[in-house]
Amino acid sequence: MRLPSPALAISVRLFLVGVGAVSALAPLPAMAAPRARIEDVEESLARDPSFKVRVDAALILGRLGQRRSIPALVGALRDSNPGVREAAADALGLVAEQAADFSSAPTALPREALLAALQDSHPAVRRAARAALRRLGITDEAQPSTPGEPRIRRRRTDTSFEVKAIGDPAHAAGPVLQSHMRDFLAAQLRTVGEVDPGDRRGTYAVDGVIKNLWLDTTPRDVEVTCAVQLVISRQPGGGVFMMTNGQATVQKPKRQWRPQLRPSMELEALEAAVRSASEELVTHLARR
Repeated sequence: MRLPSPALAISVRLFLVGVGAVSALAPLPAMAAPRARIEDVEESLARDPSFKVRVDAALILGRLGQRRSIPALVGALRDSNPGVREAAADALGLVAEQAADFSSAPTALPREALLAALQDSHPAVRRAARAALRRLGITDEAQPSTPGEPRIRRRRTDTSFEVKAIGDPAHAAGPVLQSHMRDFLAAQLRTVGEVDPGDRRGTYAVDGVIKNLWLDTTPRDVEVTCAVQLVISRQPGGGVFMMTNGQATVQKPKRQWRPQLRPSMELEALEAAVRSASEELVTHLARR
């Protein structure tokens, strides 16, 4: 994996100055770096070797409040550094709060990611996730809290899911995206039931497949397209309950395209395809 250049870290610092964030980094050099773009900050959040730069990048994206940054911030909730995860949780709350329609599909992802972050091993990350969810008006009566602190309400249901390993018959995605699809699918399903209930088998088994993942070029854009399929079976017995498909395409103008953007585009396309495929199931079970 190519690490970001020093110019990219300087771009993050330029953003810090522009949006008024506080940075622990040294003052900028006299020579100005090229004008920073939000894509550079998102890339720095995902790839910069300095956790301080990644923390600053998350804070910037939260202050900018652009919905396009949600996938990058969700990915940062899996960062190896708890400070980055904490900053990402806080930023997700800010971005989702500024979204015009939080209940719509494009803004459901931060809610689900923040609910999953309540199980983080680091207390500061859990507190940040809880604060972000409170900012969005979500409370939980099932979670312990300090006196006077609202709780995060989770749906109570007898429905549960056993999510199987994700298939990749075309060998186009690889183990990292397969693992991410399973995690992201589990986050979608947690809104209507329990996922992987330990020794108990779920009331439904969910098999997922990344049918294809490819990159294409048009006269104006570079596109990444992902197609997935979900097969939901009742347990015990194994009878098929529902089969759904999803496909999504993410585009970048050719003038903005760089090979290192492909992994983040694949991730975004995968999540959109899974969200599309799982929407019918989630909607059906939510109405029961």
